Amino acid sequence: MNNAQAPSATAAPEGKSVLIHPGRAQGVLRAPPSKSYTHRAIVGALLGSRSSRIDSPLLSEDTRVSLHAAEALGATVKVAEKGETTSWTVDPPAHIAPRAVQIDCGESGTSLRLFAAAAALGQSEVTFVGHPGLARRPIGGLLDALRSLGAVIQGPPPGRSLPFTIRGSIHPGMVAVDATQSSQYVSALLLALATLPEASVIQLQGKAVSTPYISATLAYLTQEGCEVEEHENRLLLPGGTLDTRDRFEVPGDASSAAYLLALGSITGGEVTVEGIPERWPQADLAILDILSEAGTYLVRGPRDAVRVVGRPRPAGLGNFDRNLDDTPDLAPLLAALAAFSKGESWLRGGAHLAAKESDRHRGVMDLAVHLGASVRETPEGISLRGPIGASRLCLSALTDHRMFMSAAVAAVGLSEVSELGPANAPDKSYPGFLHDLEHLGIHVERGHGPPSS
Repeated sequence: MNNAQAPSATAAPEGKSVLIHPGRAQGVLRAPPSKSYTHRAIVGALLGSRSSRIDSPLLSEDTRVSLHAAEALGATVKVAEKGETTSWTVDPPAHIAPRAVQIDCGESGTSLRLFAAAAALGQSEVTFVGHPGLARRPIGGLLDALRSLGAVIQGPPPGRSLPFTIRGSIHPGMVAVDATQSSQYVSALLLALATLPEASVIQLQGKAVSTPYISATLAYLTQEGCEVEEHENRLLLPGGTLDTRDRFEVPGDASSAAYLLALGSITGGEVTVEGIPERWPQADLAILDILSEAGTYLVRGPRDAVRVVGRPRPAGLGNFDRNLDDTPDLAPLLAALAAFSKGESWLRGGAHLAAKESDRHRGVMDLAVHLGASVRETPEGISLRGPIGASRLCLSALTDHRMFMSAAVAAVGLSEVSELGPANAPDKSYPGFLHDLEHLGIHVERGHGPPSS
């Protein structure tokens, strides 16, 4: 059984492209660990009162950023590996940010936002820097909320999100936060305020986006002893209740599993992905309803498994209509699915897509156009009409991990070999992606020169 973490020997060199051959996906895999829950577990372990172990964390570029951020704020981390199993034991510091530090968040928006709030609990100055692309992603609403709680923040420059310096410590109380740009603002405040000795209230302003990610944070806090009361747009945190357990096992990732399940659907194959528990909220579990709506046979099985059986070609997929406000990460994959459908599909909402790792609002339309679908943008959303008209893809600038993986899934369903790059794009969230395509019977050629245009 594959553990969905790519062996280093199979990794594609940075800057190289890969050739994706057409095929029919067939096989059984275990879902990679959840990126969202790995981030939350690291922050919780940093802010907890005792040593705790994180079992089966996701090993990716983004989660390593969070692990290094926890160490920068004073935690001690011990890594243990036994066979294919990895665990991190995190010893929290007596005081957050015991000395002035700089934290490089790379391209991880989740790390930036969660650790900005964590740093606001400390007494020393913490400077946040990152990749130029990260500096374009919003953070102002969170910084405003932290300022209102007593944090001293210098920067960032006008029109940018980085760099900035933050020094605490914040106090418990009532705080309003703009919830229309990122659910991570709310998650960051929940994790930080849960550690304070007195009660706090978070008032969500505007129509919240990506609410399943807030539900994921609430589920994690419940697991760690903090019960948050929900009252319409208010979240009430009791004081001093965060009590991290001795261990937390990271659940499987519905976001990564979505690509594997869609692969079975698009290619008329049969794919089973194990380790996707229903008890942990995950936004991208919505892929199950979407595939079912599009006519894919889908069934739950033992070991938290999901099995999909795609329609034999040329029957193809049916169309679907989805709002992206709560599931923005699925947008590129849904564009690929819509291109393979017969009829008109709709992607609605998702105004915050433009502020992701790339402008995914434009990206989903571009991908559908490259696949030969008919694309029409209206005030109601994006209309996508299949079936595909392309025989292959040749895309050289898919640095956004979700755009790359969505294009790769689509490429397997085409009639000719496709070339995609850069090949290391999936490392941000799913380092084992190309390895898992091969496990499902797809021929992938690594190590080609710079992608052609």
